Amino acid sequence: MEKGLCDEARARIINRFRRIEGQARGIQRMLAEHQDCREIIGQISALKAAVENAGKAFLIDYVEKCLEEELARGGDYRKTLREALSLLLTSRLS
Repeated sequence: MEKGLCDEARARIINRFRRIEGQARGIQRMLAEHQDCREIIGQISALKAAVENAGKAFLIDYVEKCLEEELARGGDYRKTLREALSLLLTSRLS
């Protein structure tokens, strides 16, 4: 499978990770300000979900691009699909 995403997909994923960065900084600020532990745990849970969702979105875009390229080349899309499914199963993003 190829390594890159299209520019639009790459920009979407980068924006997601920028928001995640902001969430992580927010948690650090909450800790520094001695905010309520339950609120911090809630934010950590939200951060974890955001990272998982960003990973899933990246994987979907990546697989879509790889399959499109393979079909355009007239190659064996089944091999690409098997590789993508293997990546999904080993990534723990499912």
